[in-house]
Amino acid sequence: FPGRKHTGEQPGARYTSPREVSMEPGPTPGIRIEPATRERIAASLDAHWGGIVVPPERVYRAADLRGAFVVSEGREVALVTWARDGDIGEVVTLDAFDQGQGFGRAALAFAEAELAREGATEARLFTTNDNVRAIGIYLRAGWRVVRIHLDAMDAVRARKPTVPLTGDHGLALR
Repeated sequence: FPGRKHTGEQPGARYTSPREVSMEPGPTPGIRIEPATRERIAASLDAHWGGIVVPPERVYRAADLRGAFVVSEGREVALVTWARDGDIGEVVTLDAFDQGQGFGRAALAFAEAELAREGATEARLFTTNDNVRAIGIYLRAGWRVVRIHLDAMDAVRARKPTVPLTGDHGLALR
């Protein structure tokens, strides 16, 4: 992205980076990227996200998203979804089913490249304050925190009352 780049999966912190994404979509040694159908995206949102994703500025449903699976040794090991509104792209969800193998990083890089290919000049992603592992991945990938949405989880809970008060590492979800 020639301008800024933002990151996050759900409300909370927003990240940005001036780093350009030069990775072209394509094979990475040992893995391949496969498109995700709307039906598969819907199944993932139902299983992992309560059917919808609620970042600060809008609500996403499966029909709003494009996505791709990272496949390794015949298994789907990560799923990334994204959307674009004009020049602004958003990585909406990033689920690495096998963590610590680089599959999430590969999925993130693919989504960045796809958004750039689709014409986005800026990208963003939101994540919760308890998602410290993902925050580290985003920062190492060149993204920067640009905004913290205080008490954003209150808006999420208004639409998804089953979201817990406490998240990973015993941290309050705010």
